[in-house]
Amino acid sequence: MSKNRTKESLIREISNIVVHEIVAKHTNKPESMHYLKSEIIEYRNRVEKTVEMYNWNSTDLAHIEKKSLILIKDKLANKYSDVKYSEHGIISKLGEIIKEIL
Repeated sequence: MSKNRTKESLIREISNIVVHEIVAKHTNKPESMHYLKSEIIEYRNRVEKTVEMYNWNSTDLAHIEKKSLILIKDKLANKYSDVKYSEHGIISKLGEIIKEIL
């Protein structure tokens, strides 16, 4: 897989981590917690494996963060419209995950 395709894959996976963490934090369904936590672990494992394939410079990281933020907002608005969240919370969670993994 080329670096650009890998980058797009990382964007999707990182977005899914953030979305699932936000939904897990704000869900009213306790029965969903186990599933959400499992998905977070799976996405995180995929990202950690994928990240080792290339060296990521600051331009790559900025692109990943920018595109991930757009995708996160889109997923939350379309798929989880009942979940209330703050944009600051999304940005800080995204920054935290990118810092941890990349």
